[in-house]
Amino acid sequence: MDNSSFNDWLQLYGKAWTQRRPDLIKELFTQNAKYFEKPFSSPFEGIDAITLYWKGISQTQKDISFEYKIISVNDYVGIAHFVASFLRQPGNVHVKLDGIFQVTLDSQNKCTSFSEWWESQKS
Repeated sequence: MDNSSFNDWLQLYGKAWTQRRPDLIKELFTQNAKYFEKPFSSPFEGIDAITLYWKGISQTQKDISFEYKIISVNDYVGIAHFVASFLRQPGNVHVKLDGIFQVTLDSQNKCTSFSEWWESQKS
C-alpha cells in the first residue's frame, strides 16, 4: 500500500457512505474481511455481514458529509483521521463524528481488516 492507493480506497469508501451505496462494499472489502465498528464489539465478518450492516446504516442516515486526512501508511496498513456528519433518521438528529480508521489492504487494494474509533456529538 502507498499513499495513492490508500487515498483511492478512502475516496471510494467516502462515496459508498455519502451516496448511501452499500453495493460498493464488494469493491472495498475482500470476501473474508473483518469490520470492527467499535473496539470492544465483535467484528462484522465477511462481505455479506458487512454489506448487511451498511444497508442498515444507509437507511438511518441522510445528508452525509465525510472528510479525511491520511496520517500514516506502510506496506499493508493505513491510518486516517476522519470527520463526518449526517442527519439520523428518524427524527432528523444532527450527528457529528470525529475518529480514526485503521485499514489493512491486500495487493488488489481491497480491505482485509477495518477498525474504527470515533466519538459522536448529537444536536
